[in-house]
Amino acid sequence: MGQVLKTYLGLFFLLLMGLVGIGVVAAGMEAAAARSYHADVISEIECSNFNPGVIAACESQAGSKGYELTVAELVYDGEQRQQMAEVILSFEYAIPVLNLVSDHEVRGFAR
Repeated sequence: MGQVLKTYLGLFFLLLMGLVGIGVVAAGMEAAAARSYHADVISEIECSNFNPGVIAACESQAGSKGYELTVAELVYDGEQRQQMAEVILSFEYAIPVLNLVSDHEVRGFAR
């Protein structure tokens, strides 16, 4: 009788570890997707030469994907020849099995 209980307890913990592992991997994949999207946004802003319409489109597209995008334009030169923009992408890092949700952000600069 003791062996049956130990077997079921072992299977339960194995299943629990599997679910936690899947949750951690899924959260890592979401974070990697957010970093990739952030790099794409920076590239698009740089290629458009800091066009306000493109920046607004990127912000609305990020909102539809569940991200929050903030673009703060900075002027690097007094004659406004070189431009720079700080691009901040906020997203939720969530592991549902552990009921863990935290806000993360990726910061970068478009030059």
